[in-house]
Amino acid sequence: MEDLVPNPARGVLICANPFSGSGPNRSRVDTLIEVLVGKGLEPRPVWDLQERKAVIYEPGLSSWCRCVVVAGGDGSIAAVVNELGEAEALPRLPASDVSRPVAFATLPVGNENLFAKHFGFSGDIKKLVDAIEAGRTRRVDLGRVTHGQRQEGSAGRLFTLMAGVGIDAEVVHRMDRWRSAKPSGLKRVRRTSYLPRMLSASLAYPYPELTVRVDGRELKGTHLLVFNLPEYGGGLRLAPQGCCCDNGLVDWVLFDRPGVGSLVGYGLSVLRGRHLERSDVQHGQADSLTVTGSTPAPVQIDGDPSGTLPATIGIDDTVSLELLITR
Repeated sequence: MEDLVPNPARGVLICANPFSGSGPNRSRVDTLIEVLVGKGLEPRPVWDLQERKAVIYEPGLSSWCRCVVVAGGDGSIAAVVNELGEAEALPRLPASDVSRPVAFATLPVGNENLFAKHFGFSGDIKKLVDAIEAGRTRRVDLGRVTHGQRQEGSAGRLFTLMAGVGIDAEVVHRMDRWRSAKPSGLKRVRRTSYLPRMLSASLAYPYPELTVRVDGRELKGTHLLVFNLPEYGGGLRLAPQGCCCDNGLVDWVLFDRPGVGSLVGYGLSVLRGRHLERSDVQHGQADSLTVTGSTPAPVQIDGDPSGTLPATIGIDDTVSLELLITR
């Protein structure tokens, strides 16, 4: 649903991640600030994590902030979305909420930038600033992972892209441990940084059995992917056709078989676009799924670790994202 009423506020909060991607992040943010000022807008760049949280948690964010721009990758987007959720700065559902929410946008400077690619956010700073000035938005679904026994009011973690349980989550957890091991701060991650973690994970991962309860059924498998958007890293097309972010449903794919050999076979099927035709791959749509494991299997959301099973994964029915329209 498109909202054509611009927010009259002139402030733009820029949540910048100095560790995203491998490019000149600071110079691109400086250019964004310069163009925003030239349009009579009032940018407020924030690079420090604690300062960012403090600003987002300030009461009355929408009274001065027209748009939140995340200068980072998909992990940075997920982090800021969750902070906005915790600060109760996301639009509430149902969509008839009369309060004016803050628009959300991104300047993609990460490695994959899947969220940005799906919604048409490019490196064109002038185009981004023009969209901020126009203020046209649409509301899109957010997913949520809740760990343990789901209860009314339990928080969990929001995601924009997808959640994974199994081998891809194991790779994400290993990447996080490697990246956080540097005493002086986080390491910058490049695509090649994933290769050693992918190899070690495929050989050492125990491939525990997953039990997925969805729509009154109980399914068994080894790797589960749950999509709000159809994009996946490396340009792989894993989500079922028709996956979208505004139907109140997630699309899920469950790979049944464990082991390195099965993993290679699944990978070849994915490359050929034939994985959903296999008898040992199950898929469907649902508003939520409950997942348990024979051992506490790892979970990831939007490329960042999110604890271990058990978990409930689905569309959040209390908040959404007020996304800036750029095209």
